[in-house]
Amino acid sequence: MTYIIVTKLRYLFALLILIASHFSRAAQITDSLNHALKSYTSKDSVRVDMLNELSYSYWIMDPAKAEILSKEALEIATNQSYLKGMAMANRSIGVASWAQGNYEEGLNVLLTALSQYQLLKDTLNIANVKLNTGLIYSEQNSFAEALLYYQDALKTFRYLNKPERSVNTLNHIGVLYQRQGNTELAKSTYNEALEVSRLQNYAYGKSTALSNLSNLFQRSGKLDSAIVYAREALQIQEESNDLNGEAFSLYNLGIIYQKLENYELTHEYLQRALKEAEVISSKKLKRDCYWQLKQTAKMRGNYQEALQYAEQYNIVNDSLFNAEKLREFVRLENRFSLEKNAQELKLKDQEVDILQKAAVIDRLWRNSAILVIVAILLISYFIYSRQRINLKRKQELFSKNEEIYRTNAALTEAELENARWKEIELNQKIEFKNKELTSYALNFVQKNEVLEEIKSSIGELKKSPNGVTAKELNSLNKLVSSSMHIDKDWQDFKRQFEEVHTNFFTNLKTQFPTLSSNELKLCALLKLNMNLKEASTVMGISPESVKTARYRLRKKLGLGRSDNLVEHIISLEIKMNE
Repeated sequence: MTYIIVTKLRYLFALLILIASHFSRAAQITDSLNHALKSYTSKDSVRVDMLNELSYSYWIMDPAKAEILSKEALEIATNQSYLKGMAMANRSIGVASWAQGNYEEGLNVLLTALSQYQLLKDTLNIANVKLNTGLIYSEQNSFAEALLYYQDALKTFRYLNKPERSVNTLNHIGVLYQRQGNTELAKSTYNEALEVSRLQNYAYGKSTALSNLSNLFQRSGKLDSAIVYAREALQIQEESNDLNGEAFSLYNLGIIYQKLENYELTHEYLQRALKEAEVISSKKLKRDCYWQLKQTAKMRGNYQEALQYAEQYNIVNDSLFNAEKLREFVRLENRFSLEKNAQELKLKDQEVDILQKAAVIDRLWRNSAILVIVAILLISYFIYSRQRINLKRKQELFSKNEEIYRTNAALTEAELENARWKEIELNQKIEFKNKELTSYALNFVQKNEVLEEIKSSIGELKKSPNGVTAKELNSLNKLVSSSMHIDKDWQDFKRQFEEVHTNFFTNLKTQFPTLSSNELKLCALLKLNMNLKEASTVMGISPESVKTARYRLRKKLGLGRSDNLVEHIISLEIKMNE
């Protein structure tokens, strides 16, 4: 029985210690805030902020009054559409509800505050509300939900570089692990909180972590370590005037010495804890101190003293029992009222929904009938208008097409006539150029033939003995030979040929890249329809060589035996020009 009571008391004081700094600060500013609030009567955002600040100072001292103040702040903030004030008021109502044991209402209001802070993008207060929500879930033994909210809050506090808030959250998480029986995780979390507190010189966080570690060691039977940590925590709490923390540490030391059967020190520390409980008005601590003092007196054999403590315990316990019952009754009444209101609102919503649906259906039928009539009229008018417009357009289009047809017919006839004259003129020019080319090529042939005859005559003269020396005849023969093979005549011929047959050689070479220069010459001569002898004279080779060249050319052009070489070259030019 004693162990169960001690365990429950540890959990309770773990929560009280974590909010001790808040209690100390609230006691100092409450009077000044009350005075300022009385002198400021305007119902605006300034009064909302003052009410919220005053409510914050009453969170633990008087949660019922804190709730009243926050509800007034919420009403004014709602009328003023002051979202920041609404969010803080809802958070205060949620914490006050938690402190009074109204967990369901507290959760609902805190979730509303959370959504409002999310709209404000107030990252710090989002984390604060999550921490408060985690406390309620922890009280309801919903450890998974509590841990989730704690961890989210811790992540934000670390991101915002808020070490003190991080330490407080770590202590809450450690208490949660301890309540679940996970001693190792609880110990590592408390040690992390202690380390950060020492780095930041954060007295409250340090004393809280030390108290939690002392409690942990006490439960695991490591009483010497528990005493060391509890005394260090007590020293810090006395220096920082942390009355709640000091009361818990004194009570914890009393329990430790009771386990060590050192009843004198047990009695001393429990009596000191009882005095602190009177100062901070903690009935729960007074009740538990009386119970442990009764147990200690009983262990010492002082039954008269034990009876006195038992009577004091019963008085305080009955007072707490009645308060808790009243709180439970209020909580149940609130839940019933909320559920009843929710049911009534649901029924009213259903009735309104039915009436709205009926009105919507009636309105839809009426509007649909009107729309159908209007649509029929509009469609009829549209069809009539379109028919008139289409008829008019068809008439205009017919007139335009008729005019365009007459104009195009006249233009076409003039263009055709013009094209015929241009074609006749072009053909005449091509024919004249071809005649020039043929004449030039024939002159070329005649010149080479004359030179050939002169060459033959020189050969005859060389054979006859007369005054002309063989040396002079040889010189003249070389001159004739060089005149027969000079390239200038060919270049002149090529230039004039391409004036008539543009890009003939380029296109031919592109299509058949393996053609040699002599084969290109032969293609040009064949294009002019020259015979073997004429081609051989122009090219300066024998007719047999021309035949051989024609044979090779046919192979490179991919012609068969039945294909006409001249016709093929002419057709190639036509294709290349298309």
